[in-house]
Amino acid sequence: MNKIIALAVVGMIAFFVLGKNPDMPRETLEVHNQDEFSSVSGNIGGRCGSKKCLTVYVAPWCPACKALKPTIISMKKEVEAEGVEVRIIVGQDSQKATEKYASSYPFPTLLDADGKFYKKADKKGVPFFLVSNSKGKVISDLTGGTTNVQAMRDKLDL
Repeated sequence: MNKIIALAVVGMIAFFVLGKNPDMPRETLEVHNQDEFSSVSGNIGGRCGSKKCLTVYVAPWCPACKALKPTIISMKKEVEAEGVEVRIIVGQDSQKATEKYASSYPFPTLLDADGKFYKKADKKGVPFFLVSNSKGKVISDLTGGTTNVQAMRDKLDL
């Protein structure tokens, strides 16, 4: 009987420790186009300024990232109009390549050329999408994606 109780306690501890939503990785990143758009902060992670925050990570060399760019731009416009804070991070390449690709977006982006945020996020590919709540807990995530904005929103619960 004691073994069953001990296993139940261990199971509950594992559920509460491993089943918790991970925290959004924290990092300070360089803001591209900061002079034109002063409202973007280079700090990412931690508490979110709205009920939900969407973080999108792309890389210049990634064909899927390039194919999803119009979807990302449309989704950003839609969810921001609904009060969701959105951050786009360009990384996993040289500083010059990340800046060049970041310039192709019609709004400010964050740069992660050295991959610090990517490593902390512990993802295995790009693009990836993280949705966090106001307390900075990741509540949904997706690697890859689709070119259909509504399908992406459904997968991310946005």
